[in-house]
Amino acid sequence: MVIIEASDRGRLIRRPIKDVHADLKTALTRSGLDDSLDYFEIAIGKKKTENVPFPQFEWLSCSPVTGKAGGHYIYVGTVSKNRHSLVFVGKTSKGFQAACEIANMCAEQLSA
Repeated sequence: MVIIEASDRGRLIRRPIKDVHADLKTALTRSGLDDSLDYFEIAIGKKKTENVPFPQFEWLSCSPVTGKAGGHYIYVGTVSKNRHSLVFVGKTSKGFQAACEIANMCAEQLSA
């Protein structure tokens, strides 16, 4: 399981986006799903803030998405106040089923 919040002297603090991403990539590698990925990165909109705490959220979304130019994507984001914010994005050329398996693993690891 990938931890988003950690305890620091009795209070919960949110871990940096880059640390959550690193742990999620490690989990994908351990499960063997990294071989199905072309890439799995911090979303462009979050790159400049990768050192800030993981965003507050009401719920997480982990979704397979079919791309227009071929390939399938994996979107991992947060939803808060009816607004979706993309945090991580991956791509696979191995088909929609592979994208589903990766999205499911992300959801399991993040307890979405």
